[in-house]
Amino acid sequence: MLSFRAIKTLLPALLGVGFFLLMGAASLSALFRYSEPHSWFGFLQQPYLWRVVRFSLWQALLSSGLSLLLAIPVASCLIHRQFYGRAALLQLFSVSMVVPTIVAILGLVVVYGRAGWFNQLFGVQVPLYGLTGILLAHVFFNMPLAVRLLLQGYDLIPSGQWRQASQLGFSRLAAFRWIEWHYMKKVLPGAFVLIFMLCFSSFAVVLSLGGGPKFSTLEVAIYQALRFDFDLNKASFLALLQVFICTFFAAIVYRIAPVNRQDVSVLRVTSYLLKDSLWARFVDFVALGCAFVLVIPPFLAIFEPIFSPLFLDTLLSPALWRAVLVSLQIAIPAALISLLLGVCFSVLARFCVARRYVASLPNKIEHLGNMILMVPGLVIATGLFLTLREVGWGLESSYWVVVWVNAVMALPFVLRALMPIMYQQERRFRNVYLSLGVQAWSRWQLEWPLIRKGVAQAFGYALLLSLGDMGVIALFGSQGLVSLPLYLFQLIGAYRLEEGSCVAVVLITLCLLLFYCATRFVGGRSLAEH
Repeated sequence: MLSFRAIKTLLPALLGVGFFLLMGAASLSALFRYSEPHSWFGFLQQPYLWRVVRFSLWQALLSSGLSLLLAIPVASCLIHRQFYGRAALLQLFSVSMVVPTIVAILGLVVVYGRAGWFNQLFGVQVPLYGLTGILLAHVFFNMPLAVRLLLQGYDLIPSGQWRQASQLGFSRLAAFRWIEWHYMKKVLPGAFVLIFMLCFSSFAVVLSLGGGPKFSTLEVAIYQALRFDFDLNKASFLALLQVFICTFFAAIVYRIAPVNRQDVSVLRVTSYLLKDSLWARFVDFVALGCAFVLVIPPFLAIFEPIFSPLFLDTLLSPALWRAVLVSLQIAIPAALISLLLGVCFSVLARFCVARRYVASLPNKIEHLGNMILMVPGLVIATGLFLTLREVGWGLESSYWVVVWVNAVMALPFVLRALMPIMYQQERRFRNVYLSLGVQAWSRWQLEWPLIRKGVAQAFGYALLLSLGDMGVIALFGSQGLVSLPLYLFQLIGAYRLEEGSCVAVVLITLCLLLFYCATRFVGGRSLAEH
């Protein structure tokens, strides 16, 4: 049983996780109070619903599979090859997986659109609006995320195995078969589930590149039910259906997934040279080439409007800077709340790691934080708004609803950055802490130099995700609550594409600046590459 001292130490973390659960329960219960479950059977008989479900599943499976298939050779190459620009590429991967969706879509249109770079160079027109465009956008976002997750899997490999493989003259293929794949397959199920849920609940990408009702997902259907019809009954049913599908899928994958354990003997893996070959160099070249082609051109295309005469006029627009201020007012508090929640989850999970009576809880706690991806942010926001309205807070609560929902939707990314390093410190130093009686704040002071890079990365992810959100703000945005992504979407909707492209430059520049500040001032001078 837990001692009084342990409960006292864990009390802040328990309060944080409890508040997270309380807000989620209040949001969903408020929404279901406005629903009519007896009418849900009628929704199940609609052909349109099953067409949306089939397409949601199909595009999510394709997007997840393509992202991981490309990420595996890219991650292997980044582990074994040292080349000029490698650190910059890893930083670019960190930014691209949380870059504002609407900005990335603009970059993809410039590159692959009807009059885009790809068509001008090769004379081939990519069908951007439809399944192809959705897959391109999802791979752009999720392939870098998959690479980062796989690199965490490589950190599980003890240095002794690499040293022995080098001494035995292993080729890259032999090393992959006998060493890398054994650890990679522990990371792949979790990565697949995370990317699948991100793609299954995709909103802005499908709304922008879907091209019509034929290519619609459940998240878009929920948005239409809330925004245009304000049909809470239908939105509740669609949200419950999405949660059921994602939970069922995740349960199957996690059931067959091997246990993922961090080796306690290493803080940083040292790689040793393996036997090289022409075939290995060719595979690395192709993998890196595909990664460069998919990620870098859309980034370059985003900055093309800098040379436009309209760019300076856009910078002088008061509406632009009002939107910048609103975005910062949302993103900074949301990132701080998300980081605080992530620390609470991480502290609880690592406390359970080496204690036999709660040894099964760490994975469940982590899955609890990731479950937020199964519930549409639009549904959480609407339910929370209804709850606050019932207690007397009306439209003035919209700001805090947007901040809270952005914070919890960024939580899975925060946990991915925090959990591995927190587990590692627990397994490595737990006996030392127990023997010396080090707890709570004293422990954080000792660990800060070792975990600050993970904390900085988590804060940077939450900051960029909150800054670039367009889902919740599109539902609750008003005349006084227009963020940069919403302002950009309004310009595109009004066919002011050139001005919108200039605003996109400001948004991506702000993202890069904030990410650099987060990693530089929180993470220290040299943020670790992995």
